[in-house]
Amino acid sequence: MKKYIVMSFLFLLVAVPVLAKGSTDTQGQQGQTAVSSQSNTSNTTGSQTGNNQGTTITASPTKKATVSPTGNQVKNANEVQTQNQGEDSQLSVKTQESEQLNQAVDDSLIKVSDQVKELIETTGAKGGIGQEVKEIAQSQTKLQDEIVSNVAQLNSRGNVAKFFIGSDKKLIKSMEQKMEQNRLMIKQLEELKLQTKNSGDLQQLQETIDLMTYQNTSLQNKVDKEIKSNGMFGWLINLFNK
Repeated sequence: MKKYIVMSFLFLLVAVPVLAKGSTDTQGQQGQTAVSSQSNTSNTTGSQTGNNQGTTITASPTKKATVSPTGNQVKNANEVQTQNQGEDSQLSVKTQESEQLNQAVDDSLIKVSDQVKELIETTGAKGGIGQEVKEIAQSQTKLQDEIVSNVAQLNSRGNVAKFFIGSDKKLIKSMEQKMEQNRLMIKQLEELKLQTKNSGDLQQLQETIDLMTYQNTSLQNKVDKEIKSNGMFGWLINLFNK
């Protein structure tokens, strides 16, 4: 019995140091593992930080978006362009009409003036109706000078002035009076035609009548155009002219 007690005691003496050493080695390995893990983590973090510091990140430029016009925008642009072209076309037509009208008036003034001079030198130089024709022709010469002056004054008013105050209504009224005098002279020449049978005189009288009629038509067209040009403040000017 004593033998078993001694052997158990000896076994405990041997086993206790071995167990204690095994426990110490296990704690050491665990500590080393923890330190190694921390070191690896630190190295990894440092490596990443170094890599981040050594690398320069460059932002790629933002590409501007190209905005294409929509269908409505294209349609509106086309409508505006068409409208402008239409206005330019209308302005061009009006300008052309005005030039043609002025040309017709100038043409009638020259032709009537030349015809009256010829009438004085031919039919007016003869006896019979010659004296009456001469008097009418001389009155017509003076009337032509007055018409030329009125037309020149109407044409001298610029487009800007017409836009604001319109045409000169006094000149228009004077033109209408000249046209009435023309009509009276035409009537007198028509009566003289009935008093002669000379073919040469009849031809001269008829040519004069035709040219004076043509002149009155041209002047009437110009007067009608000038009357339509009232201007923005034409009504105010008309109040002072009354």
